Amino acid sequence: MIKRFDDFINEVSGTELVGKEMGSGFGTTELGNNTIGSDDTSVLYSDLDGNFYTMDEYNQLYQDYLKSGGGPLNGFNKENLEKMIVFLQEKQ
Repeated sequence: MIKRFDDFINEVSGTELVGKEMGSGFGTTELGNNTIGSDDTSVLYSDLDGNFYTMDEYNQLYQDYLKSGGGPLNGFNKENLEKMIVFLQEKQ
């Protein structure tokens, strides 16, 4: 028994147990599209000034935007970020 188990260990590299089909007892496992989207991060990139903005920087910019007379915006997204940047650049 031990001799056959040693033969099995030497023959199996480990890669055979990974993948879409792991055998009849496991069924199939689908590998979905795991691409990271804009909803998966709390950092935005602005094409206008070439900077990345974290949530904290966005909130600070939003406060400056409101203090300068900007109207309320809803949500942490690229469109709102660029509205604030354009508005604040026009105010300077």
